[in-house]
Amino acid sequence: MLRFVNVLYFLMCFALLQSCNTLYSTRMTKLEILVPGKVKMPPEYKKAVIRYNNCNVALNPNFSFYAEDEIKINDTANTDSIASKIYFRSFAGHLKNQQFFDSIVEIEPFDYSNTRLSNLRVRLFNTYDSVNTATKSTINPEIQNFAKLISSFSFPGEDKPNTKFIDPDFGLYTREEIKQIADSTGADLLFSFDWFAAVDGIYSPKYLKNNYSHSAKEIVKIIVCWNFYDLNKLEINYSHIKMDTISWIRPAYNLREARKVLPNRPEANYVAADIAGKEFAEFMVPHWVEVDRMYYKSGRGELKRTDGMVKQNQWLEAAAIWKKHTSHKNKAIAALSMYNMALACETLGEMDAALDWAIKSFYVIKNKNDFHSENCKDYIRILSIRKHDINNIESSFEFLEN
Repeated sequence: MLRFVNVLYFLMCFALLQSCNTLYSTRMTKLEILVPGKVKMPPEYKKAVIRYNNCNVALNPNFSFYAEDEIKINDTANTDSIASKIYFRSFAGHLKNQQFFDSIVEIEPFDYSNTRLSNLRVRLFNTYDSVNTATKSTINPEIQNFAKLISSFSFPGEDKPNTKFIDPDFGLYTREEIKQIADSTGADLLFSFDWFAAVDGIYSPKYLKNNYSHSAKEIVKIIVCWNFYDLNKLEINYSHIKMDTISWIRPAYNLREARKVLPNRPEANYVAADIAGKEFAEFMVPHWVEVDRMYYKSGRGELKRTDGMVKQNQWLEAAAIWKKHTSHKNKAIAALSMYNMALACETLGEMDAALDWAIKSFYVIKNKNDFHSENCKDYIRILSIRKHDINNIESSFEFLEN
C-alpha cells in the first residue's frame, strides 16, 4: 500500500512538473518576411525603367586618388568607372529579384566619354528680383541639389567636344527625352543612376589613434545620385544623393602590415559597390529577409507531432492540431497552442489573426508565468510592427528618414 502511495505521489509530482514545464520548452524556426523599403511607393507604379546614366564615368581628378594614412596616392586606373557599373548591376539584379514591379526595363546608357556637363542653362534660369533685391530661382529644387553636386565635384573636361546642359526641370534629360522614354517603354517610373564616386583609403592603428587594439582599417565611401521620374506625369519626383560607408578591420601593428592584411584597393571598391547597390535596392522597395521566430514544443499526445510539421513548413497541418487545443482545460496547454497559432497565422500572412491569438495567449496566463508573459509581449510588439510595415508598403511616393 505504501509503495502504491509513493508511486501515486511520484506520478502526481511528475504531472505537476510537466505542467510547469509546458511553457518553458521552446524552439526557434526561421521565416522569410517581407519588410518595406525606406520609400513609400504608390501602387499605380507597375512598370519601371532603370538606366545607367553615370555622368561621372570619366577619370575625375577629384576622386582619382586613395589614402594611406595622411598620404594621398594618385590612381590612373579609373577604378570608379568599373565600380559604378558593379554598383548598378547589383542594384538592378536585387531590384528585379524582389519582384515588386510587374516588369523592369533596362534602357541603353548615355555615353559621356566625349561630353562635358554645363550648368549654364541652370544659371540662365536664375532671375533678378528688383523689388526684393535678391536672386529668385525658377529651378526645380530637386534639380538644384543635383546641379550643386555637379558644380562642386564633377571635372570640367574642357577638352571634350560635346556639351550637355543641365535642364532646370529635368536634370540630365529634357522633357522631350522623358516623354520619349515613357512612350517607348510604357513604363510608370524611371530610375536614373546619374552620378557615382568612391573615396577610399587604408589607415594604420597609429593614424587611427587605436594602438591598444592594434587594428587597421580600410574605408570606402560610395557617393551616388539617383533621379526618379514619374513617366505618367512627365516630371521629376525626387533627386536623392546618398553616401554609404563600407569598412574592413584587420589586426595590424603598422601601415606595412595593414597593406598585407586588408583588401587591395580595386577589390575593396568593387565589393563596396556591390554591397551599396544591393542596399539601395532594399532601400527603395520591399524586400524579403530571414528572421528567427520562437514557438513552444510539447511532448503531449498529438501536440508532439507539430514539431516535425514546423520543421517541414507544414503550418496548416500544425495549426489544425494547435487550434483543437486552444480550449484545453489545462491553461498552460491552451496558452501554448494559442501562441503557436499566432505564429502559424503570421506565416500565412494573417496579421490580424496572429495578433488576436498572441493577445489571447497572454491573457490566459496573464502574469502567473513571467517567462510566457514576456514572450507574448515581445511577439505582440513584433506583430504590431509588421502590421504597420505592411500598411506602409503601398502608399504615395515618399522618401522616409532612416
